Amino acid sequence: MDDRRKVVTFPFALYFSPVLYLSCWAGVGLLGLMLLLLGGCTSVDASTRPDPNALYRPALKSEFQNDLDLFGPAPRYTISATLLPDELKLIGSAVIEIPNTSRDPWTYLIFRLYPMLRHYGGSMVVQGALLDGKPATYVYVNENTALRLDLAKPLMPGQSVTVALTWRLEIPRWSDQSAVYVLFGRSQQMISLPLFYPSLAVYTNGPTIGSGQWWLLNGTERGDAAFNVASLFAVTLTLPSDWTPVTSGVEVARDELDGQTRYVFVTGPSREFLVHASPVFSAISAEAYGTRVTSYYLPGTEAAGQAALRYAVQALRIYSDHFGEYPFTEMRVAPAPINFRGMEYPQSILLGVETYTRHRDKLEMLVAHEMAHQWWYQIVHNDPVSEPWLDEALAEFSMRLYMENVYGDAQAQRLVSQRWIAPLEGLRARQQDTAVAQPVQAFLNGSQYETVVYAKGALFWDAVRRTVGVRRFERFLQNYLRKYRWKIITTEEWLDELRQLPDPAVLTLFEEWIGELPPK
Repeated sequence: MDDRRKVVTFPFALYFSPVLYLSCWAGVGLLGLMLLLLGGCTSVDASTRPDPNALYRPALKSEFQNDLDLFGPAPRYTISATLLPDELKLIGSAVIEIPNTSRDPWTYLIFRLYPMLRHYGGSMVVQGALLDGKPATYVYVNENTALRLDLAKPLMPGQSVTVALTWRLEIPRWSDQSAVYVLFGRSQQMISLPLFYPSLAVYTNGPTIGSGQWWLLNGTERGDAAFNVASLFAVTLTLPSDWTPVTSGVEVARDELDGQTRYVFVTGPSREFLVHASPVFSAISAEAYGTRVTSYYLPGTEAAGQAALRYAVQALRIYSDHFGEYPFTEMRVAPAPINFRGMEYPQSILLGVETYTRHRDKLEMLVAHEMAHQWWYQIVHNDPVSEPWLDEALAEFSMRLYMENVYGDAQAQRLVSQRWIAPLEGLRARQQDTAVAQPVQAFLNGSQYETVVYAKGALFWDAVRRTVGVRRFERFLQNYLRKYRWKIITTEEWLDELRQLPDPAVLTLFEEWIGELPPK
């Protein structure tokens, strides 16, 4: 196996603490992190012109490291977090370099506090904020799910600011029954902490200069809740040595002292950073197209863990062949307390514990769907609350490609009939069919949402493929991925791409399956 991960061990004392980092390196950013890891606070000679992306390059395969150079201005998070599982707490600090990439002046910033969402059930208290090294004023807004930080002067387009934050997070404890659906918190000897840090909200330009808005929608457990611009992360995570972390990014350093292990992870362009951990995880790995794929599993589920690894490797290869190669050096698959469902994160997918046991028959299809989100959510992103169909329908359709390549067309057609057509016919018999292109909250219940957005949306993609032909369809997806790589897309922009196909029937298919065409 080609092990592309390089782990460097530093003396424990050289790692930064939240207090040291915020006092010594607020405003210096990732170059400060690199120097601190190598020897503490020293002056920087600007004439040396260090590679500003050197820290992140290990997260990407060599042939994709140019993505960092072409990425453009984006938030850069340097996070230090200490997880205290027995106390159900996390202590965190972050220095965030924030460029204004909009066309509007910003008079304040909005950070989303996702742990405060009702269905996450956490409690996050921001304890302090610095703005370019000076104390800043802030206030909780949006039912305490966001933080507004006022700027001393407007941040003009093209300008940047550095924000330093410290916070304390109380982690909810949920039932240990396997049927629970826990996206955030502790259950069944696992702790799931997606978006455990204040996350810069998406800013959307309006029709005129000055009319843009910060995104403040609150999702529900029915769909995905997080909407983020692609960012770069350097995360130092400390936790008890008997706990195994499953994260985004790649590990670049590790050290141990007094029963604690401190890891350093870095990412390439990522929508968020996940921390998921357990003291009872075991793991196996394999290689696929230069990526290390690791499957974690709980005691007594080794066979399912091996199967999950096999499915993930197959999916990574198939989707790389059809969409464009997976660019990262690492990919992880792990069980989580989300019953028989799944959830996607950058370079990681979490699968409900019941798919490793009594719902083992759902494991392969769940892996195939969630793996597709590494392209349709992670690389090309969309608003998951207002326009969930953009990634979910395409990830669901991707399962057909998986089935065709692994089992042949007959099995793929069986998937179409049983998983998509039959549920949609049942919905229509109950007179509950509706448009696909709607916000999550517009659907009557979870059953209608999943049948319409996933099944009906996938059938639309299947119809487009039949109409334009397989080769033209795959070129369309590859060009779509290339054009919107690391960007956010809307339905209107997506339709502009669809109109480039030479067959006008595809727009008729949109109206038949998805909804009314919006005005140009």
